Amino acid sequence: MDNETIKQAYADLGLDPAATKEDVEKRYDLLLRRARSSRSGAQLQEGQVDLERINAAYRTIQNQDREASTEAYNEQAYGKYKGMAPAMQKLDHFFSYYKFHLLGAIVLIAAVVYGINAYQDKKREEAELAKLPPAAIAVSFFGQFIGADGSSPIGGGVDLKPAEEQIVKRFPEWKRAIVHLTFVPEEPQSSQDMAMVQKSLIDLISNKDDVYILDKPNFEKLARDNALVDLGPHASLLGLAADDSRAVHTATTDAPTTEQWFGVDVSDSPLIKSMGLAGNTFIAAVRGDTQKLDNSLQLIQAAASDTSAP
Repeated sequence: MDNETIKQAYADLGLDPAATKEDVEKRYDLLLRRARSSRSGAQLQEGQVDLERINAAYRTIQNQDREASTEAYNEQAYGKYKGMAPAMQKLDHFFSYYKFHLLGAIVLIAAVVYGINAYQDKKREEAELAKLPPAAIAVSFFGQFIGADGSSPIGGGVDLKPAEEQIVKRFPEWKRAIVHLTFVPEEPQSSQDMAMVQKSLIDLISNKDDVYILDKPNFEKLARDNALVDLGPHASLLGLAADDSRAVHTATTDAPTTEQWFGVDVSDSPLIKSMGLAGNTFIAAVRGDTQKLDNSLQLIQAAASDTSAP
């Protein structure tokens, strides 16, 4: 808007171009009242002309003020790129209006990518496992156990391959063994401890291990719930008597007055010690629904009778 137009607008209102916004409002209000106070026909016609000119002048000044405000905002918001302000404003509006849509789309894309990668990783893992011989036995160290070198089991920090290798070394006819480690704190005190306890329940359901190497508290829990095999009928295969000092007995919820033989204390076993895990007590037991009972009993018999590591 050119300067002459602005000067004329102020002149039509009887104001100096340096007048403040408050002065413009007051003057405009005054001129409106004067124009509308006309009563005679001639005066009314003249007032109508003045009113149109006053309104036009006021609109011109208002438009000039808005342009100045916009220019000042663009200068502050966009600096040297103020010439691109209209496009930037549209872009700002777009992101402001559609930001949740965009965030949702990004999250969805990320989830799809993660899902695809996870699926591909799972397929690769399955392909690698398919190349391996079937596992002859699956063993779970279930309790408050850590790596013998002090490594933490949280986050998969303990290397279990040495344990698997020791089992296969002891039983060469077993081409493959699987070893899991589930850390279960004896006295949960933090939210992380509670999360580990919850994870242990999931591991019990999903891993389907044949032999459990348990600490005392978890042995008693599983035995009490009838989750373990009664070893009494298998004493001859174990090479142990029920009254052996290493035989661990406990009652169940179904028979609370009668103790049954569910575990063998293998804390001093060279085979177990060679597997690279540390804990206070190691009690070997067999999962109640194992499909590999013979192999499970052989492993416990070796742990109880071997005088040296493989």
